[in-house]
Amino acid sequence: MSENNEETTTIGARLKAARTAKGLTIDDLQQITKIQKRYLIAIEDEQFDKLPGDFYVRAFVKQYAETVDLDGNALLEEYRDQLPSVHTETIVENVDEVQPTRVASREQPASPASRVRNYLPTIIVTAIVVLILLFIWFMAVRTHAGSSSSTSADSSSVQVSSSKKQSSLSKASSSAKSSSKASSAKEQTIKANGSSDTAYTLTNGADKNKVVIKSTKAAWTSVTTNGTQTWQGTLKADGSHTLTLPSNATTVKFQFGNATATTVTINGKAFNFNPKNSTSQVRTITLTIK
Repeated sequence: MSENNEETTTIGARLKAARTAKGLTIDDLQQITKIQKRYLIAIEDEQFDKLPGDFYVRAFVKQYAETVDLDGNALLEEYRDQLPSVHTETIVENVDEVQPTRVASREQPASPASRVRNYLPTIIVTAIVVLILLFIWFMAVRTHAGSSSSTSADSSSVQVSSSKKQSSLSKASSSAKSSSKASSAKEQTIKANGSSDTAYTLTNGADKNKVVIKSTKAAWTSVTTNGTQTWQGTLKADGSHTLTLPSNATTVKFQFGNATATTVTINGKAFNFNPKNSTSQVRTITLTIK
C-alpha cells in the first residue's frame, strides 16, 4: 500500500484489514475481547453513534487495535479527528479486575488523653518486664552466695541438660533431612495423556496449586475448575495474572484466545501446553490433577 493510501485509509478499514490479516473472524474477536459483536461491526463501519457512549468508542477501538497487534494509543492519536472526544479518558486494561474506588476517611487528631490510653498497654508491659528482670537478678545473687558443692551440682546438671538438648537437636535434624529426601522424591510432573496435545495430567502438585498466566501481547484467557469458571480476563501486553486453585480441584480447563503469546507456570514450574508448536491462537487445554 502506498503512503498516500495509508493517509486516506479510515480507522474502520484499518482495523478490519488487521483483523483479516490475522485470520480472525468477528466471532473470534468477540470471544477474545468480550466486546459485543454488534459493537465490533459498528467500529469497522465507523457507525460510532451505535456504541454506548463516547468513552466506550475510544476504549473499544484501543482494545480492538491491541488484539490485532496494532498500537492502540498511536491509532487513537492518528485518527483523533474521526473519533468522538471525551474530557477524561481512562483506558481499562483488565476489564475483569476493575474495582470501585473508595473515598478515604479523614482521621481527627487524637486528644492527649487518647494518646495516653494508646500507650498505656506498652507502659504496663514494660513495667512487668522490669519487675521480672529485678526478680531474676535477686535470685541470681542469692544462688551465688550458696556453697561450692551446690554450684558444682548445678554445673553438672547444666552439662547433662545441654547433652540432652544436643541429642534432641541431632535427632530433629536427622528427621528433617529424611522428610526433605522423601519430599524431593515426589517431584511435580505434568505429562500429556498419550499423544494428545490438548489433555495433560498433573501429579505430585501442591494442596492448592498456584497458577501464573503471562502474555507478551494482548490475550484473553479463561480458567474453569471442576466445571465452574474460576477466572477470565484480557491481559495486556507483558501482563500477568496469578490465581490459586482450590484444594478439591480435579479438572482444570484453560481457554486461550492468543495461545502463541501466552505462557503458564504451575507452582513455579513451566506448563508446556503446546509441545508440538501449534500456530493456532485459540486453544482449549484440559488438565487433570491427581
